[in-house]
Parts: sequence; C-alpha cells; structure tokens
Amino acid sequence: MLIGTVPPFLLKAADNPEGVDGQAFEATAGRLPALVADLRLVSVEGGPHNICWTHHEETNQAPLEFLAA
Repeated sequence: MLIGTVPPFLLKAADNPEGVDGQAFEATAGRLPALVADLRLVSVEGGPHNICWTHHEETNQAPLEFLAA
C-alpha cells in the first residue's frame, strides 16, 4: 500500500442553504484549519449549497492549484 503525504484540502461555499444555522460551518469544519496542520481552506464567494453546479470553474481550479503546489 502506498500512502502519500498530501495536506488536507477543504472547499466550501460562502453561504449556507436555507434551514442551516449560519454558525454551523464555524462550529464544525471551520475549526479544522486550527486543528489540522497544513490544511488549505478555500471559500468560494457567492457559492450556494450546490457549488459544483453553479461555480464549476472555481471548484475545478481550486483542487488543481492545490495539487500543483
């Protein structure tokens, strides 16, 4: 088994879907950059819950830039 040392990557939308507490991200995944070394967090402004459909250019580019680094 080959295990690489790739830092974690987290991509999130800038808004929350209706019915989700606006603080939900900060209480969960928002804490990860302080807890996980070398984690890269990318927030896509204006991105809704279905971010891959509406902001496909950003959601495709961010992981490519992360992997290229």
